[in-house]
Amino acid sequence: MLLICRMITVVFALILIFAWPQTRSIDFILSLHQWNDSTLCEYFFRSLSFLGDDWFFIIFLGILLWCVDKNLGFWTAVVLLTSGACTGVIKELTFLERPDLPGVTHPGNAAFPSGHTLTAVTVWGYIAVRIKKTWAWVGAAMVTAGTSLSRLVLGYHFLGDVLGGIVLGVPFLMLFIWFSVLFVERDWVSKLRFPLLLTISVAAPAVLAVVLPGAGSPKILGYLAGASVGYILEKEKVRSVTSAPLPLQFVKVILGLGVPFILITALGSILQHGGIGLDFAAATGMVKFICCAFGGLWGTLLAPAFFVALQLTQSKPRDGS
Repeated sequence: MLLICRMITVVFALILIFAWPQTRSIDFILSLHQWNDSTLCEYFFRSLSFLGDDWFFIIFLGILLWCVDKNLGFWTAVVLLTSGACTGVIKELTFLERPDLPGVTHPGNAAFPSGHTLTAVTVWGYIAVRIKKTWAWVGAAMVTAGTSLSRLVLGYHFLGDVLGGIVLGVPFLMLFIWFSVLFVERDWVSKLRFPLLLTISVAAPAVLAVVLPGAGSPKILGYLAGASVGYILEKEKVRSVTSAPLPLQFVKVILGLGVPFILITALGSILQHGGIGLDFAAATGMVKFICCAFGGLWGTLLAPAFFVALQLTQSKPRDGS
């Protein structure tokens, strides 16, 4: 399957090189956008596009981390956040415009490459590699194709943006697979001392948040720092297991997603009515980094510890105990 991915990447790269003006044809996007005329079709393609949205991955990674496989959930989050940071940098450097279509409201960032497409390639491709089943590869291909098509039909991207997401996404996927072999299968992480792991987990994202361009970099790298520190501490201190009866799994997901939402809502109300006037969108990069780091820390450490305290899940005994 990886060989097929490489071949597709080469073909799409050649199309981008030799037919770049054609890949940014507004007529082609208009012809696809006509599929979006009916309400049913619009809901269908928006549902496909939602598979690449932030909120979907928050829910999906929460379920993966708390109820399925902590290791797979954490490294999938690393793939998602790292590829997201790289996508933001490329968008800042290229700064290509999105299709100008009536009635279509675009996000504030640039068009190239399609972040939804690149994320689909890297995240779902990585999961397929880790699962090592044919059905996982078929599912990854279908989600990637559906997400990519939805971005064209909804009028958010030119064809070249989507092809660029695939062309750049596959090399990123290869890189993540290499890292996965080193840090997961060969378990290089366990060979590093605990204080060094914590230092690297905070220092590397913090430095990159300062160096990399783009308003989104501090937020993404803040999540990465918090999730990394939380994952390391959780394995050492909490050691929660993901398995539990189905009703308890449901409660874990509701609490895991609901508690931070309630806290954020309450904090926002306090700040607004207290006259503090803190606007997160206008906050400095460091403030965004720290706030988002707490979000990542909740997902990998605080929520599992909360579940153990409420006896929604068990804590695994230490080796040799």
